[in-house]
Amino acid sequence: MNCFYTSDIQPPRFFACGNLISNDGFIHSRRILNCNVLISVLEGTLFITQSERSFAVSAGQYIFLKADEEHYGYKSSGGRLSYMWVHFKSGAPWETLVSDSNSGLPDSFAYLLPEYAALSGSQRANMLFRQLMDFSRQEKFYTDSILSCSLSLLLMELTQEFLDGINNRNNNISPVVSSAAEWIKSNCHKQLSLHDIAEEFHYNAEYLSFLFKKETGLTLIQYINKSRIEISKNLLSNNDISIKEAAYSCGFRDEKYYMRMFKKSEGMTPLQYKNAFHKKHIN
Repeated sequence: MNCFYTSDIQPPRFFACGNLISNDGFIHSRRILNCNVLISVLEGTLFITQSERSFAVSAGQYIFLKADEEHYGYKSSGGRLSYMWVHFKSGAPWETLVSDSNSGLPDSFAYLLPEYAALSGSQRANMLFRQLMDFSRQEKFYTDSILSCSLSLLLMELTQEFLDGINNRNNNISPVVSSAAEWIKSNCHKQLSLHDIAEEFHYNAEYLSFLFKKETGLTLIQYINKSRIEISKNLLSNNDISIKEAAYSCGFRDEKYYMRMFKKSEGMTPLQYKNAFHKKHIN
């Protein structure tokens, strides 16, 4: 997988952002923009091609579309699709780091993002994305740099997540456990069993569970629940999503069980969390 980076330490120039929602088979238009595009998928799957490389970007994943490179949808989303997007440009161009390069990381960079990746379990990036959209809806600021600085914080968060993932793979977490963790985060909204996960990676279920617990400190079930709760936190920041919808959308079958797990994990109920992070807009 390619990575993109820039050495420009100044906050990027913000152009526009929004939340695309489609209920019927969406196909992205074919185009070449003179700015970068960052897309974070909330629901469904976005099928998109960049420079003849095709990606299926699902809920909990994001893609970086580089300026001056052609991108287009190659397949219908086939149902409901929701994603956040932002258009921006930096003072210095974004360079490409080819995935099979042996040179390692660049000597210096302000931001470093993979072309396509899963978000970390913290969901901080999507919270920062929503904050950016909140700022973009406001009419007046005491300083014009607030949007650029908010965007810069989002890009730094994604850079940190990417570097943390590299450090985990290199230092603490074995490839199979790291891959299993990423796969769980991308699929935890489905009904998963230990057998499903083990079969995906061609491992014995008991042995994979042992490795996962040893290296992460969590059982596979605990990690599944943790990943589901993180997804639900992102859903709860949307005022149109109810507690019940958040529970079922992130993979819990029982709303009451979800509420117990959420309070155990976060120290507050889903409703308290929703009220704490929702901003009411007055038109």
